[in-house]
Amino acid sequence: MIGIGQDIISLFDDLGDVGMLMAIAVIIWIDGTAFPTLPEAWMVFIFGTNPGSFAWGATVVVVASVASLAGNFTLYALVKKAKLPGRIQEAMRAYTNWLILKDERLLILNRFAPLIPYTGAFIAVCNWNVRKCAVYIFASALAKFSAYTLIFWFSFDNLRAEVAPWVSLAVVAVVIGASVAASLAYKKRQKVGGEPQRSP
Repeated sequence: MIGIGQDIISLFDDLGDVGMLMAIAVIIWIDGTAFPTLPEAWMVFIFGTNPGSFAWGATVVVVASVASLAGNFTLYALVKKAKLPGRIQEAMRAYTNWLILKDERLLILNRFAPLIPYTGAFIAVCNWNVRKCAVYIFASALAKFSAYTLIFWFSFDNLRAEVAPWVSLAVVAVVIGASVAASLAYKKRQKVGGEPQRSP
């Protein structure tokens, strides 16, 4: 989804820092609502527009976290209103019942090892506690985006300007790869213990 990220950043580019914050908010909102947009990669470039400012880094983290919350709950509202077919809902519940964590805590694990896509839809279908979900989504987003931003800050502060973004992107790629690998390993280990059971 490289093209859409570039298009969104270009759309808001003329608005300066405010435009960059709007761009990352839209990118992450789409990521939570519709389809993956690789927001961590775009955070590198948006952070890099003002890499020496602690306030800028903190603002990017907060805006990204709020956008993640908004994206998930936009999808939640859509699924609640649309009412997915019963067979799909049953399959989603059976899948979460197959995992070790079967409740709202899964949202924290999912932030670091993606096990469920379209988390807003799972919140709606599984009837999880909305307040808990909001806290877990926002807190885990703050933790993850803060960690990324600290890495970006270190890279931009210690490396040449033309090298720092690529080092930051490499770190993002490694972390995403490790997260996917952890997710696959977890699913494989669960599968050894038995296939997902249908909900009664």
